Amino acid sequence: MALPRPTRHFWTYEDLLALPEDGKRYEIIDGDLIEMTGPNWDHGTVVYNLVLLLGPLVQTLGGLLRQAPLDVFLGRNVVQPDLFAILPGGAARPERNGLRGAPDLVIEVLSPGNIDHDRRRKRATYRDFGVREYWIVDPETRSVEVLRLQDSHHAVETITGDAVIASTLLSGASLPLAAIFADLDDVRD
Repeated sequence: MALPRPTRHFWTYEDLLALPEDGKRYEIIDGDLIEMTGPNWDHGTVVYNLVLLLGPLVQTLGGLLRQAPLDVFLGRNVVQPDLFAILPGGAARPERNGLRGAPDLVIEVLSPGNIDHDRRRKRATYRDFGVREYWIVDPETRSVEVLRLQDSHHAVETITGDAVIASTLLSGASLPLAAIFADLDDVRD
């Protein structure tokens, strides 16, 4: 579960770099250091499927698709989206340490420990910094919430069942949910 660590002060990226290597992933949102839990099998499967679907599409558009762990700097916030895309003409710029500025598309795949973090805190951060489209992908319910930035708020569309995600941001691309959630039945408890 994404839990805020005890804060000693307003955390900065320099503080994050000074932490001892412990194999854990961290983010900084509003000065709080947040320890991220590891993803589960469903999470990894969905991220893989999305890379296969989106990679060629984003490349054809002249953009870049990247995945965690890679730091994205939004002001003083440092986040590691599961996937993000930057498209030609966008404001974000790649740097050695990650990406500075808002990606055009951010995708977070829910795991049991990160649901509240992704739905509330990261959603607000992405909105406030101008991420044009934010997808919250839920392997459990096999649904995708597509949040499109409109006049500094999100217009939300929930995609379920046999539907497709139609993204104007990605030149009208249609992505079937069945392809995003493919192979999830291969491993079950």
